Amino acid sequence: MSQRVAIAVRNASVANRYRYIPKMPRWFYSFVPFKVATGGSSALVSLYLLELGGNASTVGLTFALASLASMLGALFWGRVSDRTLRRKPFILLGFASVPLFLTAMAFVKTPAQLIAVNTVYAFFLASTLSVPIALVLRSVRKHSWDHAIGKFNEISGWGWVLGLVLGFGLSRFLTMPQLFLAFAILGLPSVFMGERMIREAPIYINRRAIKAFGNYVVEKARYFPSFILHTNFSLPEGLGRFYIAFLLFWIAAGLYFPQMPVLLTSEGYTREVVYLALIANSAVSAMNYTRVGAAMRGGKEGVLRKGLLLRAGAFATMVLGMLVSPALLPLAFASYILAGYSWAFIGISSTAIVSERAGEKEKGSAMGTYNVVSSAGYITGSAISGTLISSAGFGAAFGLALALIGGSIALLKK
Repeated sequence: MSQRVAIAVRNASVANRYRYIPKMPRWFYSFVPFKVATGGSSALVSLYLLELGGNASTVGLTFALASLASMLGALFWGRVSDRTLRRKPFILLGFASVPLFLTAMAFVKTPAQLIAVNTVYAFFLASTLSVPIALVLRSVRKHSWDHAIGKFNEISGWGWVLGLVLGFGLSRFLTMPQLFLAFAILGLPSVFMGERMIREAPIYINRRAIKAFGNYVVEKARYFPSFILHTNFSLPEGLGRFYIAFLLFWIAAGLYFPQMPVLLTSEGYTREVVYLALIANSAVSAMNYTRVGAAMRGGKEGVLRKGLLLRAGAFATMVLGMLVSPALLPLAFASYILAGYSWAFIGISSTAIVSERAGEKEKGSAMGTYNVVSSAGYITGSAISGTLISSAGFGAAFGLALALIGGSIALLKK
């Protein structure tokens, strides 16, 4: 009898442990000023390029170079962090890069100078991509990893949205260089908060053994890939068509996201309008995240298909906006909202599917491949977007994006 009681007590203890929602580490909040600054300044590079005399081609090239630098930086800083078994210095490096490079951007005088500063900035900023996730995994118990990464991204995502809201308010009173300086100052507290709150965790994380966590909150074009923990790549059986489908998906994203501010600006709309569109996109995505996560239990493939159809709707709405010019602004907002709404479905389900279909020993390398494919697609889309728009117009770019999404959906149906 006593043995049965002991087993019951032990089982109850285990059950309670898994039901328990742990208190999140305080250092998560050191990322809030950092995300406010990066979110608020995310629209400024495109807008300032145009103000300095750039065009759609210039913007496309800028995003392509920044995304490439971000991808290489995430891999580089993650590997160096693993070799040194240190996390904190690399996070502080990323925090410090914000006030440093945003200040530098305030003093550039030509598009070429801004592109150069932004590319180097993206490389150093990438130290805040892969390294914090490893620190999250050391800060909580293994059975709470999923919840902790979700909470970390939720806090970061709402910080990003708050930055956009501040950008909307400040853009009415400040010049572009002054906005860069304002966000440089707003990002500075993260350096001091990180120094005080973050504890070093010199423990090796076996990245290949970590499952793929689908806890994205906001789709951020400057920071692809947003979840690189892996530098080993593979093509697990059954994922080849999936990778091709997502290559098309990210090329489409590269054709769309960098050029939307360019379109609105070219039509005579102010910075405040651009900020409002970005706020709508990011806030809808963040609010939808938790609900989509719960809906995943009904089937990941269904959630992914719904997300892709919503994204196709976003691009179709933009194509319609190019044909019905008096309705361009409301259709642009509707398109941005649909794109943000779709991201929670796509981001969560796609990473979960990769994790599920890959073998136990291949999960890490499968996610590495997924991230590289995603980044390569976004870089490609960004690079060709400007040339296509310059030669054939915005309608051609958005039409091609819609066709690519259609191809992605068709591949995943087979």
